[in-house]
Amino acid sequence: MLELSKILVIIEPDSDEQPALEKAKQLAQYADSELELMIADYNAYLEDGYYFDPVQAQKLRYEHGDQRIKELEELAAPLRAQGLEVSVSTAWGNPPYGEVVARIKDMKPSLVIKSTRHHSKVSRLLLSNDDWELVRYCPAPLLLVKSQLWEANPVFIASVDPDHVHDKPASLDNEIVSSALALAAISAGDVHLIHSAWVPPLSGVYPLLADAEKEDAKLANLAKKHAVRESNCHWTNTDITHALPGLAADLKASCVVMGAVSRSRIDRILIGNTAEKVLDRLECDVLVIKPDQMPALNKILL
Repeated sequence: MLELSKILVIIEPDSDEQPALEKAKQLAQYADSELELMIADYNAYLEDGYYFDPVQAQKLRYEHGDQRIKELEELAAPLRAQGLEVSVSTAWGNPPYGEVVARIKDMKPSLVIKSTRHHSKVSRLLLSNDDWELVRYCPAPLLLVKSQLWEANPVFIASVDPDHVHDKPASLDNEIVSSALALAAISAGDVHLIHSAWVPPLSGVYPLLADAEKEDAKLANLAKKHAVRESNCHWTNTDITHALPGLAADLKASCVVMGAVSRSRIDRILIGNTAEKVLDRLECDVLVIKPDQMPALNKILL
């Protein structure tokens, strides 16, 4: 089950808007969470010998870090005034997401929150390279957020796969649903389940339809296990790329909860069939849940 006792909030440097911080504040008020605000950044100009001599470059890096701490303390002050427990930290390194992952391993937060940029016209998530790398290698649940706060009685959609295709572990579905229920419990929200039974057309021409009775039973069993109403269960023969964003829009969902699985020989974490093609299309927050085993970050930094 998702816990919110300790939340790491990734602050966007040099940005006037901090959606991740606003969402963390909302969750902390729900669950009395401890927050840590972190900035991880990098500037090649401050490397030794790039533009400055090593002594001067080091001095400038220290000054840069001090300025970041000052900025974080300014963000933390009003939260502390509201009674929240807030700490701050900074990291310098290339790539910055590597420093974030290192901090996560030391801190062991129950949740990591990061804001994502979105297209101004369609208001959809638009993940940066750092976002994708955190999705792959963040060893804790990762909440990617937009600017709006969750409304009263928010809707959470758990994207599940009772068929366990693409080597997806059965236990991951339970984690996904439990996490959605945990968020709903603290926010007086509601949980829906969605499963796509779509399979590629035979020879690329003839569509294959799933057995409706079997799909109903599989999803109903999962829902019963977690006390989710059958009326909140949705399965479809439509490709999840279209079905999930569509359901999220219809229900005005605040957040979609989905899993990430490892499917390659080199343990590269890829977003599973319920996420890889839809993350940039969703108009709501996304909570990514990982299986128990995560690849070592140094495998992609070599």
